[in-house]
Amino acid sequence: MKSTKDIRNGSLYFNKRNKRVERVLGKVNQFRVWTASHEKGAADVRVKDLRMARKPEVDAYLEESVAEL
Repeated sequence: MKSTKDIRNGSLYFNKRNKRVERVLGKVNQFRVWTASHEKGAADVRVKDLRMARKPEVDAYLEESVAEL
């Protein structure tokens, strides 16, 4: 991703730097967004470190959500 205009709040993205799926919470500025992941607090990350999460990654993330309940 190059800028926050390509990012949708609430969507799942794979953070290439942290090597995990994260949910975008909102925009910080043109180049950074707030994200959250399971058992991790919110953090601001660079948009260039994100890519759309693939189906297997999304499925694994959602399975973790159900397991936490």
